[in-house]
Amino acid sequence: MKIQHETLLIDGPVGAIELRLKVSKEVGGQVDCSKVVVISHPHPLYGGTMNNKVVTTLERAFASRGYTTIAYNFRGVGCSEGEYDNGEGEQQDLLAVVNWAKDEFSPSNVVLAGFSFGSYVSLKSVKASKADALCTVAPPVGLYDFSKIEQINVPWVLIQGGQDEVICAKEVLDWSMDLATTPDIYWRDGASHFFHGELVWLKKVIELGF
Repeated sequence: MKIQHETLLIDGPVGAIELRLKVSKEVGGQVDCSKVVVISHPHPLYGGTMNNKVVTTLERAFASRGYTTIAYNFRGVGCSEGEYDNGEGEQQDLLAVVNWAKDEFSPSNVVLAGFSFGSYVSLKSVKASKADALCTVAPPVGLYDFSKIEQINVPWVLIQGGQDEVICAKEVLDWSMDLATTPDIYWRDGASHFFHGELVWLKKVIELGF
């Protein structure tokens, strides 16, 4: 399996959006982009970018399952134009990337994946994006209003570390278990928010769940 990758600028709601596209290519030259995952990064105001190590781990994990992966920078990050918009405008950024991917590849399966702040944006965007599945890593329950997130009606994997120093892990667990439709939960008791020393485990979870 060869991986073709490139960094692109596409049109977004407030200017250019920078993304990194990695296409899995079979040895015989046959490209299959029927499965696409769009990965959203952690908080822009606290150093979050598409180069975050959890994001790049998700890229590798989904690529190993045959997905074309798209990581991107929210508005105001890297070469993406605009300014931070408290999770609202960022939903429009995500939708712009998803719509670009649909136009470009006509995939039959689209997954939204996000880490921390990116999980919140992905959760808020599932219905509008018409995604087929969802993956959230350390969703920031308690830092944003999760009560207004619509019911998730697609397959959903939630990954959480028990030693999260940014988000209350128990609050994440309580919130997810109280939902009408609960996600498949993968819990790593010793893992921190950034999964230091646990990235191999994280990759295996994605390989099992997708």
